[in-house]
Amino acid sequence: MNLPSTQRGAALLMVLLMVAIMLVLSVNLVESVRYSSQRLLNQRYMDQAYWYALGGEYIAAKSLEDVAGEDVIALNQNWARRDVVFPVEGGSIAGLIDDQQACFNVNRLHRPDGSEQSGQKSGAQQVFELLLLNVEVDVQRAEYIGQRLSDWVDSDFSPEGPFGAEDLSYSGEDYPYLPPNQAVDSVSELGLFADFDAEEQEALRPFLCALPEFDTRLNINTLGEEDAPLLAAAIGNLLAVEQIQRLIAERPAEGWASVESFIASLGLPEGQQVAAEFQAGLGVKSSYFLGLADVFYEQRRLRLYSRFVLRNGKAYAYAREYGEVF
Repeated sequence: MNLPSTQRGAALLMVLLMVAIMLVLSVNLVESVRYSSQRLLNQRYMDQAYWYALGGEYIAAKSLEDVAGEDVIALNQNWARRDVVFPVEGGSIAGLIDDQQACFNVNRLHRPDGSEQSGQKSGAQQVFELLLLNVEVDVQRAEYIGQRLSDWVDSDFSPEGPFGAEDLSYSGEDYPYLPPNQAVDSVSELGLFADFDAEEQEALRPFLCALPEFDTRLNINTLGEEDAPLLAAAIGNLLAVEQIQRLIAERPAEGWASVESFIASLGLPEGQQVAAEFQAGLGVKSSYFLGLADVFYEQRRLRLYSRFVLRNGKAYAYAREYGEVF
């Protein structure tokens, strides 16, 4: 039986519509399969890059263990090389290690219980405020930041000095919060209480770090010439920053054998000495390091930052971070 032309047209439209729907579904299915396959491939590549990064971390740990028994940690040792690159199938692993005791540990500003009654600034507080002065932060601002930071990490609830702040100060903010009253995990926390502007952050960032111990020493053998403002502050600004910069440039390749030999190299006039509280913050060894494994694999990149601590001749990775560290 022949159908009327209008019905034949409708049937043709239905067939074309069904074909179009099937075509769209087929394209979507193929695209979904392709996307899933690519996602799995990317995941496999990134997993492989991660394992390569862990391999780089292992190599860094072994290079640190090689110097764990040394009396001096200096930049002429293998751990401090900046040109380490390992080729791997499909890419490469680049790595470097930075000494985390070549900066001012902000957790040194922690005051043990009862010490606040003395009314005197600790050596660490003096060094921190002198560092701020060396990077052209004015005296009052330096005292403000120093007292705020001391209260942030100390274990009591009593504000220190005219600029101190504890729970009551921060709980009254538009977005209230409380100080941790414990060690700082990251120097980025400083923005919570000091209201740093962009210039202050840029000036201070190269000199500050946050280590999980309160009592660490500044390694005078791993500082660069750019760290002269910090080293000058660490000896009480007895010498100008420019003089300290020249001293670092002329430092023995194997580093100073002791803090005493470093003090002797300052050439201070008779009767002028580095105060004992400043000397107590200096050292020639380090226990904390930051390692970077920069993996480039199959056109993909993964950066792994590992924080190491040396204990009993072994290097332990106690924290890991990915991407960029701020």
